[in-house]
Amino acid sequence: MFGCGADSEETAPEPIAFVSVDPPSGSVILPDVSITVTFSGAPKDLNVTLGEVQRTDRQVITLLGPFAPGELTLTITWEDGAHVLLYTVLPSVSEEMVRIPEGEFEMGSHTERASDDEQPVHTVLVEAFDIDIYEVTVGDYRRFVQETGHRLPDWEAIARYSPTDAHPIALVSWHDAMAYAKWAGKRLPTEAEWEKAARGGLIQQVYPWGNTAPNGAQCNFADRNLKLYWWGDKDSDDGYGYTAPVGSYPANRHGLHDMAGNVREWCLDEYDAGFYAISPHTNPVSGAATVDGILDAVGSVQLSRVVRGGSWLVTALGVRNTVRFQLDPSRTHNSVGFRCVKDVIPRQ
Repeated sequence: MFGCGADSEETAPEPIAFVSVDPPSGSVILPDVSITVTFSGAPKDLNVTLGEVQRTDRQVITLLGPFAPGELTLTITWEDGAHVLLYTVLPSVSEEMVRIPEGEFEMGSHTERASDDEQPVHTVLVEAFDIDIYEVTVGDYRRFVQETGHRLPDWEAIARYSPTDAHPIALVSWHDAMAYAKWAGKRLPTEAEWEKAARGGLIQQVYPWGNTAPNGAQCNFADRNLKLYWWGDKDSDDGYGYTAPVGSYPANRHGLHDMAGNVREWCLDEYDAGFYAISPHTNPVSGAATVDGILDAVGSVQLSRVVRGGSWLVTALGVRNTVRFQLDPSRTHNSVGFRCVKDVIPRQ
């Protein structure tokens, strides 16, 4: 007679466990992000509270949005357990814009800290325009490249400074930014449009929030987290060594985020240190008589363009409303990105 001892009994299978998720729980994400969840085996009786579920193999599932902006809680249950994921969902950057009304403002700076190219202060009238609430993100730019076949940026280098799709794109040239803007049905802002939007309706204030120097609560600039360079403000902490996810700091009075700091932003204009002395009163743009003049000649543009707004790399002095930087249009930089505008009255 054959025995039925302990050695002949089948071993109970190990329960299936949650292993990892990408992006990690606690991340800031965009509405159409893909969330990949890995288990130790194939989960049975799987249920997820939100999102479309796709199974890529027996142990991996992908959750597809879109997810509504705001705080997001995803509860995953299966035969052997449960797991909760928490995210903050940003509004869709490509669709979110603010209208800046037509009006005059005083462009440039009276302060003793102003450089020569920030003077003289002059009155400018800018027609109404719409402007992106946020800087263009890595995720936005990735979709542009995928859909158009535009030249690939150095994604590995970008990830060092902007590690997620919710961070601002950097290391793209003016020509790249112009191509993105055209694809999005928009354009880059003129320098006057950019400064009017950055001021948020405040008159001759130094920063988008007023005259108080930043301490890390208002914007991302060179603070104690800037480890590689000596000029970071050791008394300030903005929470990031490089860029921050867009919208991480309070908006100005127009509802615009990161008009100071994070990444500097390409403008349409040619850089001209003396332009303020000869600037037209209405819709000024340096390098051509009109915006259309630059848009029509974009492929032949070679002279330096204006970049505005300061970045994670510059001190409080560099994130003032009126600071003007310049960069060759074919160059890229780890602290330079962009946002777009759209004409209220479409151009013919």
